[in-house]
Amino acid sequence: MPDVERREPTDAARTALARRVIVGCAIVAFLDGFDTQAIGPAIPAIAAQLGLEPDAMGSVLGASQIGFLIGAFLFGALGDRFGRKRMLLLTTALFALGTLATALSSSLPSLLLSRVLTGLGLGGASPNFISLVGEFASPERRARTVTMLWAAVPLGGMVGAFATGQIVPVYGWHAVFLIGAIAPMPVMVGVALLFPESRETADVATRPVGALFASDIRTTTLLLWITSFLTWSTIVVTALWLPALLQRAGWSGPQAATMLALNNGGGIIGTLVVGLLIGRGGAHRALVATLMAACGLIALMGILTSIVPAFAALAIAAGCATSAAGGTLLAVSAGIYTPAARSTGVGWALGVGRTGTVLGPLAIGIMLGMGATVATAFATIAALALLGVLTALLLMRASRSPAFRHGV
Repeated sequence: MPDVERREPTDAARTALARRVIVGCAIVAFLDGFDTQAIGPAIPAIAAQLGLEPDAMGSVLGASQIGFLIGAFLFGALGDRFGRKRMLLLTTALFALGTLATALSSSLPSLLLSRVLTGLGLGGASPNFISLVGEFASPERRARTVTMLWAAVPLGGMVGAFATGQIVPVYGWHAVFLIGAIAPMPVMVGVALLFPESRETADVATRPVGALFASDIRTTTLLLWITSFLTWSTIVVTALWLPALLQRAGWSGPQAATMLALNNGGGIIGTLVVGLLIGRGGAHRALVATLMAACGLIALMGILTSIVPAFAALAIAAGCATSAAGGTLLAVSAGIYTPAARSTGVGWALGVGRTGTVLGPLAIGIMLGMGATVATAFATIAALALLGVLTALLLMRASRSPAFRHGV
């Protein structure tokens, strides 16, 4: 009985600690989604004030992704080396500063630099909050918790899209980014005071990146990277270009922002539902299924842009599929590597994935500049999802190999 009495408070304290970490990381993920997708609906207003063509703003979207991939590569490894809480605080401060710089930008060069800085912070925060949640969640619930955590990103995106559509016509585009710069400040205080440091960093190898290429996991790492490249290209290019593509098809700015918000609303639903349905070992199958659905739905979006109710339904459904694919991919990534290399593994997978989203926005802008139709743009994005299905199947097969030891 005395042993039981000593153990019960410990279990309760661990549960409370896990909940605190999950909630805090979800708030950071929400802010990530808010900033990432607030820029899309604001593009026409920014371009008009700076005297730029809207098609030229693809470089601004690409700048965010350049920063994101550098941040994911760099701060994922630093989180495993020096502590994920420290890196989460640092990267949250970076994207708050970058968002403030965005609000103060008065030229294209300053805007590009501010978006690189913002992306650096956003990309560095993601692997660290994913790894913290993966560490403090119980092993049997890790895939489910990490997947459901990602619902906070489309929730932030939905709020960001609605806020941009309503705020920009009244207060201007600067106001949206001032809000995005101020909101992280109290979150940083909460993380500093309430979060523990990662328990897994003490035993980290001196070269955590090398753990990604151990002989028994090398093939899995490469397949994960290719799948990540295709999946995040599909997710981010869809979200970033959806408002501009709809406006090109004749929609008003508020209408386009509403469709982006609906897309993010679908993302919340899809991520939560898939998170509830997958059990341990089910993340790979969920990834394949959600990418297949995303492929068909995005292709249909390009065909039905003139039918508002149908497009709205497709926007919600496509959001369900794409966001769920992102969440399940993160769950797969978090389960592949040993605990001490988890932040590095997730960060590098995210970084490789975002290399596609650097080129994707630029490619869509070039296609549109050359006279490509909106339907062609959507079909190109759908093709990325289809290729992702094929590589996800290969990844699932490799993760079931007898030589594989760390898989979900």
